[in-house]
Amino acid sequence: MKFLLFCAMCILVYGNSEDDFCEIDSIEQEDPCRREGGLCTVAEDCPSDIRASTGLCPKQQKDGIECCYGVSVKETRCRKHGGECFSKGYCSQSLIYEEASDCPEGNDCCILV
Repeated sequence: MKFLLFCAMCILVYGNSEDDFCEIDSIEQEDPCRREGGLCTVAEDCPSDIRASTGLCPKQQKDGIECCYGVSVKETRCRKHGGECFSKGYCSQSLIYEEASDCPEGNDCCILV
């Protein structure tokens, strides 16, 4: 219930364009999933080939949350992919996360290695 209330509040505050981020940010990271090296996320947003065993996010499983060995396919923020925004041309093309939605114009999301 808290999960749904939090999402409803985020929709009111941020509008529909931020719905996915609101939902992602409201997911609690649970210890069983962390111990396996994963992140609790909406099961349908985690490709099946990187989804962990079911039940590793037990508090939220009823809400469709499962453990994933990657980030949600709906997550497009640079830092959530291990990157930082830098001026275009700063980093190698092979390290740029093209789908980043939060870097200012004239910047690229460079994945830090």
